[in-house]
Amino acid sequence: MTLKVKVVIDGTRFPIELPNDATVQDLKEAVHRMFNFYAVENQELLFNGLLLLNYIQLETYEVVDDSEIILQIFFTVGIIGKNPDGQYHRYEVRAHRSNTVQDLKLKLHMYHGLDITNMNLQMRPESYLQDRTFLWANEISSSTDIYIV
Repeated sequence: MTLKVKVVIDGTRFPIELPNDATVQDLKEAVHRMFNFYAVENQELLFNGLLLLNYIQLETYEVVDDSEIILQIFFTVGIIGKNPDGQYHRYEVRAHRSNTVQDLKLKLHMYHGLDITNMNLQMRPESYLQDRTFLWANEISSSTDIYIV
């Protein structure tokens, strides 16, 4: 028996057929085989608002035929700013299109220990990024450099 699900990528649905006992990891590998460029380690899958864990079987999450599973792809954002010693440094943060600018700041704090209290981010002079805006709305991708001001 098989399980037929739809993986949703940027609003487009792609059907994928898997064994009934498939895990989240199996689904990620099937997505990678289907598109040949979404690396498994860069995929995040969501179902009914839950982040799906790799080692769990899909049936545990009550995924059934025709279920829609959201795929988010992580990429690395380069953020350039001064480190505590006053030297310019490039910080790297993993994010996906649905993260917000505030999420980037929180990751800078959590993973790099930066004080984000009065931090502003910008892509070009005089263009401050608003904390509540999504990365996709600012056209931020892996090739985008962001600056701490």
